[in-house]
Amino acid sequence: MWGYRFTGYRVPMVDTVALPLRTTPGDWPDRMRTGWEYPEQTGQRPRVGIVPGVAFSVNEDTGFEVAAPIRCMECPVRRLALFQPLNSAEIAIAETFRTEFRHLKPGTPIFRQGEIIKEAYTLYAGWAYLYQNLMDGGRQILRLLLPGDFFGFQADIGNGVRIHSAQALTTTTLCVFPSANILNMVREHMNLGIRLIWMTAYDEAVAYEQVVSLGRRSARERVAYLLLDLFHRLRLRQQDPEGIQTVDLPLTQELIADVCGLTQIHVNRTLKSLRNDKLLELKGRRLHVPDVDLLACEAKHNYNTFTPRPLL
Repeated sequence: MWGYRFTGYRVPMVDTVALPLRTTPGDWPDRMRTGWEYPEQTGQRPRVGIVPGVAFSVNEDTGFEVAAPIRCMECPVRRLALFQPLNSAEIAIAETFRTEFRHLKPGTPIFRQGEIIKEAYTLYAGWAYLYQNLMDGGRQILRLLLPGDFFGFQADIGNGVRIHSAQALTTTTLCVFPSANILNMVREHMNLGIRLIWMTAYDEAVAYEQVVSLGRRSARERVAYLLLDLFHRLRLRQQDPEGIQTVDLPLTQELIADVCGLTQIHVNRTLKSLRNDKLLELKGRRLHVPDVDLLACEAKHNYNTFTPRPLL
């Protein structure tokens, strides 16, 4: 099938086999919450998770649920295989520039295109995504964010405006860095500034790969590449990545379509085709990849180019 993009109406789904089109975000009435739960959009109240003992309360000025962040040395994300270790002195310095934990429900905007840049963030828990709105009412998802990803930093962070938007995909917790603190950290601590440069260069490489995917890969290759990339990133966020074949994947076909520049109907057919060829299996928000090398061949991508990266 060819990747035609229909405009003016949404094509109805037929024979949905892989992922639901819509989810129902949780709507929890209580205004005090302890802990965090791995991504849930089932409407159930979250339970205590990887932030035990952290009480979130509403900031009356911003409306966000916030809490004092845990010590960076105790951060479970920092211990994952994906990230370079910082020495204790660097960790102590970095944590002085944070201001709060911020807890968001699924679908909550983190920032919007055109807003003044006031903060940057490290995603502590959950999933989020960056996107840009189009003049015709559509959108292009630029990047899916996972725990440990640093985002919201731009070249004109001191006085510029956002060139894209960010939104929580699941129940999400952020570490918040005010823009002024980021600039002071770069000025005062060269080693941390170098790490920030490294992370910015990494984001640039990710953007280049997305350009290649949208411009030169077929529809089937785009979907295969996206799922391969997410599988690899999720696997590396485990304490022991070796041998993992199944990961949690809280995505809808609509989101996959907006990442890959395809229609939902085309994504549905492509997922079905990849499943029939036994390259992957999507079932109940779980992605199973029996042979990652075969999926990489289909995506025309060398996934095994891993370098541990910094974490703020």
